[in-house]
Amino acid sequence: MTLGHPPKSMKELNFYFDFLSPFSYFAWLELSQNPELKIHFKPVALGPLLNHWGIKGPGEVQPKREFLLKQCLRYAAKNKIEFTTPKTHPFNSLYALRLCLKSTAGELQSEVIKALWLAGWQARIDMGEPDELLRVLREAGLPSEELYEKSFSKEAKVELKANIQEAISLGVFGVPSMVVGQELFWGNDALENMYAYLNGKDLLDEQKLRDLLDSTPRAAAQSL
Repeated sequence: MTLGHPPKSMKELNFYFDFLSPFSYFAWLELSQNPELKIHFKPVALGPLLNHWGIKGPGEVQPKREFLLKQCLRYAAKNKIEFTTPKTHPFNSLYALRLCLKSTAGELQSEVIKALWLAGWQARIDMGEPDELLRVLREAGLPSEELYEKSFSKEAKVELKANIQEAISLGVFGVPSMVVGQELFWGNDALENMYAYLNGKDLLDEQKLRDLLDSTPRAAAQSL
């Protein structure tokens, strides 16, 4: 068996997320509690990712929307995580995403991200309302007005677009996505596999994967 493994001494990852995603919230909680990891936060807008790959958002499929909320409530209860939803969902996450970009927040990035996650998915604010976001940042002792002004800069707009394009180039099709080197892990339930990969203990049989991909044709789409 050929086991997958990260580059030597690799203990860092790119974390692609959107505040729209409760599973990104769960993944952020887990990752932020691991001091061994160097996390490169990469805010992305989920819509362009889904559009690129031709995928419908969870909220566009009514049974899936309800099912996923049930999953979130069960996961939160099992793991004793404080959880609710933002006041409105889905919402326009661009304001929140731009506020936590590296070009906007700089060294305060992780603090801004924390404040926004907790406000939306624990305190149930309206994450699509700039005034609400600024209030949260002020209450967290962060320079809200300065951050807000920077969030509309050319640098911020360029960075967000670059994050999205970078994510697509790495095969990211949803959030949360964790990328170690070139290896993609999607969903908070993939964290266990990611940790195994980081520690050189990935159970993936790469040769079998290649053989199966090469030898298994995709079935043609059929209409009912």
